[in-house]
Amino acid sequence: MRFLHTLPLSHVFGQFMGLWVPPLHSTAVIVAALGLVPATLGQTAATRGEARHRNYWVDAKTGLMWATADNGYGVGWTRASNYCRDLAVGGYKDWTLPSIDDLQQLFGGPANASGRHVAGPIQITGWAWSASPGLEPGEQWAFDFGDGGRASVVMGDSGLNRALCVRHPRQ
Repeated sequence: MRFLHTLPLSHVFGQFMGLWVPPLHSTAVIVAALGLVPATLGQTAATRGEARHRNYWVDAKTGLMWATADNGYGVGWTRASNYCRDLAVGGYKDWTLPSIDDLQQLFGGPANASGRHVAGPIQITGWAWSASPGLEPGEQWAFDFGDGGRASVVMGDSGLNRALCVRHPRQ
């Protein structure tokens, strides 16, 4: 876990959750710096902690199982797809890129410290590739958790796009 700031003792002002915090820092920044996830969609602290420990989270609303973090760096669509195909988390090896509609359903809740709105304990570091074909041949849809926008992106573009993996549990 990385902290956003190193706090010199001269800046110590008060306490938050038993930790000393400096003035002028918002609770949201401190919560994000500590790696804590705000409660959303009826989650308890125990279920958020369990999700981080397992490296996956099950969305009770959709039944989808999500990896608790994207791959962490920009990749083209093929590499993102391969990343999910090769992912082995929680004893499962059938991970895929989500559809653009699955990503849309994951959008919500208050913005985290990075300005992204994610309705679950998932670390998002950029736009997320989808398995949904884009508007033109050679394009796929990508999703922005900052504003809920979609873009049809050339599959070779690796700038902001990440691999966020999902699995559809068998019924």
